[in-house]
Amino acid sequence: MSSKKFRSILINVVVCFIYAGSILFPLEGSLRAAEKRSLWKIQSKNNVVYLLGSIHYLKSQNYPLDQPMEAAFKDARKLVFEVNLESVEKNQGQQLMLFKGAYMDGTTLKNHISENTYALAEKELKRLGLGIEAFNQFKPWFVALTATALKLQALGFDPSRGIDQYFYRKAKKEKKEIGGLETIEYQIDLFDGMPERAQESLLLQTSKDIDSMEGAVDVVVKAWASGDLKTLDTALLQGMRDYPEVYQRLILDRNRAWLPKVESYLSQNENYLVVVGASHLAGKDGLIEMLKAKGYSVEQL
Repeated sequence: MSSKKFRSILINVVVCFIYAGSILFPLEGSLRAAEKRSLWKIQSKNNVVYLLGSIHYLKSQNYPLDQPMEAAFKDARKLVFEVNLESVEKNQGQQLMLFKGAYMDGTTLKNHISENTYALAEKELKRLGLGIEAFNQFKPWFVALTATALKLQALGFDPSRGIDQYFYRKAKKEKKEIGGLETIEYQIDLFDGMPERAQESLLLQTSKDIDSMEGAVDVVVKAWASGDLKTLDTALLQGMRDYPEVYQRLILDRNRAWLPKVESYLSQNENYLVVVGASHLAGKDGLIEMLKAKGYSVEQL
C-alpha cells in the first residue's frame, strides 16, 4: 500500500469515527463564508430530515456556525449521531477502547510488529513526550489512534469544539431526543477486527505521516466548509476504493446499514437532524446519492 493512498485512508478513518477522533485542521476564522455547506435537507410527505456532515475537532475561532446549520437544529425535534454521545459522556467508550485495545495473552506490542515499525512509533511517541513502554501492552491500532489524539492536543485542537459535541450539548440543554446510528463498541470493533498486518500498517503510516498531513487535511476541511462532495470524494474515498475490503468495512457497509434508519426517520411526524462524518455523504455510495436513488427530494443548503 503506497504512503499517499494510505494517508487518504488515515484521514478518512479519523473523519468517520466520533470516538476515535479526527485530524482535521480548521479554516482560518469562522466557517460562515460558504454559499453552500455540508448540509442537506431531505423532504418526505411527513417531515424533514437534515443530514449534516461533521468535523469532530475544531477551535473556538470556528464559531459561530453558519446560520443554516443553527436553523436545521432549531427545526429538528430529534438528533441522531453516529453513536449516542450520552454513552461517550459516561466514559463507556474510553473503557471499551482500553479493554479491547490491550493484549490479554501476555504478549506485547513488540511481539506483533516489526522492529522498524516499533522504532518509528517509539521515535514519534518520544517527540510527543511519552515513552513507548507505556504502550507495550496495547495493540497497534490503539497506539496509532492515541498518537493521533496526542498530536492533536499538542496542536491545540479540542474535541469539545467538534460539530457533534456542539449540537449534542445544545440538544441536551433544550431536552431534545438524542439517538445513535451504531454503538461505540461496533466502531471500536472495526479497528480491533482488522488483521494484524493492517493494524501495523496503520501504526507505521501514522508514525511516518503524522507531521505531514496538514496540507492534505486542509483540502478536506475546505471542501467540507463549502459542501464540495466531489473534492471530498477524491480526498477521502478515491484511495480507499483501491482497497475494497477496507472501503467496504469502513464506508459501504455502514452507509447501507444507516440508509434504512434514515428512511425510517422520514416516515415519522417530527423533524430530524442526522450528524455523520463527511465521508459518508460523498461519492456514489454516499448517503446523499443513496437517498436520491430511492426517489427522495434532497436539497443542499
